[in-house]
Amino acid sequence: MPNRPTLKTIAQMAGLSHVAVSKALRDAPDISAATKERVKKIADEIGYTPNLVARNLYLQRTSAIGMVVPAMGDNTAYDLIFNEVSTAAAEREFCVMLGSSHRSLELEERHCRMMVGNQVGALIVAPCTSDVSRIKAACGATPVIFIGSKTAPEEQYAILCDYRRSGALAVEHLAGLGHRDIVLLAYGPENRTVQLKVAGFVQAMEERGLIPRIVRTGDAADALRAGMEGVELLLAEGTPPTALWCASDYMAVGAISALKRHGLSVPGDISVMGHDDLYSGHYPGTGLTTLRTPMAELGHAAVELAIALIEHGGEVQPRQVFQPALAVRDSTGPAVRRV
Repeated sequence: MPNRPTLKTIAQMAGLSHVAVSKALRDAPDISAATKERVKKIADEIGYTPNLVARNLYLQRTSAIGMVVPAMGDNTAYDLIFNEVSTAAAEREFCVMLGSSHRSLELEERHCRMMVGNQVGALIVAPCTSDVSRIKAACGATPVIFIGSKTAPEEQYAILCDYRRSGALAVEHLAGLGHRDIVLLAYGPENRTVQLKVAGFVQAMEERGLIPRIVRTGDAADALRAGMEGVELLLAEGTPPTALWCASDYMAVGAISALKRHGLSVPGDISVMGHDDLYSGHYPGTGLTTLRTPMAELGHAAVELAIALIEHGGEVQPRQVFQPALAVRDSTGPAVRRV
């Protein structure tokens, strides 16, 4: 295998010192435009790529950010968040090291320890549970930014979404369509995100003199099935509600599938709402009304906070809270009158 071209290789070919070559590649102001052009042309011709490890050692900093999420794949929102984080990081010339814990606390902790051992400058973590003590212990002095809303409000560095506001928006929309019998479908495990959605829902219902009903079933690891199971439980009880708000879009898709299997139309018989806007609102045959989580803004904010912590230490804005937004589509409509 041929030796990898280095700064010294370019320096020998250009007849310059390796310091001058380094400055030319970084567009330093004390190097002439002609020299920069000549150095960069040689670098392109020999296929030179910067040695980031050496550069980071010289600058005494890292250009790597760690990210740990509970899961990846079709049944989660973390794919979208990672896409935003990795794009935002690349724009600032940082790379992202990704780990999926498969909702295992032990694997979550191991990923954190390995990333710290590989000298990431900061970690962005979407924790499996609201107890993040193991994560903080595993990361030691390396700063950790928690995303979502599972963590307690006292956490120093967090990028949050106001899920209590989600409950208020869902009830406001459905009650505005005339719905009075509204059910929140939620799944386990219990965590602060779920608690905030429930709290917002209950408060908004009670403020309107309505009775809040919450059905908990299944698990976040299979939200699609949880939505199906929730509908089966409601139908087994007798008269179903006129509207469902589901804790996630995947749960809403499962609920819609179960309703249609029983010959019920959406929104003709029952209106259904989701949360996250993962499908851009589209489910086959039904545009899903949902609450949009600002994934792009959340991802960019997490990266900016991580880089600020790497470059400036604690002199940063520690917490940011983003608001969900209502996206009205075809799966919700006026309440039907039942006799």
